[in-house]
Amino acid sequence: MKLSHSALRRWARLLAAGSFLLVAGSAAAQAPATPPPENASSRAYGDGWNCDAGFRETGKQCEVIILPDNAYLSGGTYGSGWECHYGYRLENNACALILVPANAYLDTSGTRWQCERGYVAAGIACTPIKVPENGYLTSAGYGSGWACDRGFRASGSRCLPISLPANAYLTNSGSGTGWTCERGYRARGGICDKVAVPEFAHLNSSGDGWQCHRPYRQVGTGCVAP
Repeated sequence: MKLSHSALRRWARLLAAGSFLLVAGSAAAQAPATPPPENASSRAYGDGWNCDAGFRETGKQCEVIILPDNAYLSGGTYGSGWECHYGYRLENNACALILVPANAYLDTSGTRWQCERGYVAAGIACTPIKVPENGYLTSAGYGSGWACDRGFRASGSRCLPISLPANAYLTNSGSGTGWTCERGYRARGGICDKVAVPEFAHLNSSGDGWQCHRPYRQVGTGCVAP
């Protein structure tokens, strides 16, 4: 097909415009990104930049991190950018040595101390635990640090014997009465009363009450047929 002169001129103008757009687009694509500030590096993926190790972002700049004594760079992007060594703790924007008293040790965090077994914290010291007669040391790091032997109950700083009623036995609980009733008995006050089981009934699973045989049902203190 043979084109007219006017058609050829229009075609040439379109080609020129397309070439211009391609060149402009290529130039825009190749335009250099904004360079990172001093002591920073461009991110490996995406736009933007990160401060180099030992620097932290402050506004649009990277400020050097000034380490106090007994501290190390934490690598955190925000905050101070440093943490105290084990055995030191943050005080007034510095790292202060933790003074561990006698008979104590640093815990796993390295920021505080605990008393050894057999000692209790008293201010900034660890004092020996006074275990009463019929008592023993515990491994708990809180409270009195001792407990009473089985058959005794704590009363202030002493261990007093538990008064065991008839038809009862000692428990290992450190609270309550320290005893419980045998099966078939229930606690009433400080004694164990025998459970009165009516006809057509049996002791319940806990042994301190009763329930009717199937298919009987409870009516008052007895069991009646359905």
